[in-house]
Amino acid sequence: MKPLTHLRPGQRAFIVDMKNSLFCEKLFELGVFPGDLVEIKENTGSNNSIVVKINNHTFNIFKSAAETIITNVVSFEVCLN
Repeated sequence: MKPLTHLRPGQRAFIVDMKNSLFCEKLFELGVFPGDLVEIKENTGSNNSIVVKINNHTFNIFKSAAETIITNVVSFEVCLN
């Protein structure tokens, strides 16, 4: 398990835990919950935030807040179509 800030662009992970209760409440209001799939769009060292896609919505999250979101990286995908 890794904090959201440790993921690279293109990586996908499931939200496992949210350590900051105030930020957690804000995410709940936006419809983001543990178990949701996150895709990293941008995570550069020069920027103070990361860009993620969750539930078909794009969010810009400050790295200090993203550090409190614990994830489990998706290691494989199965398509049944």
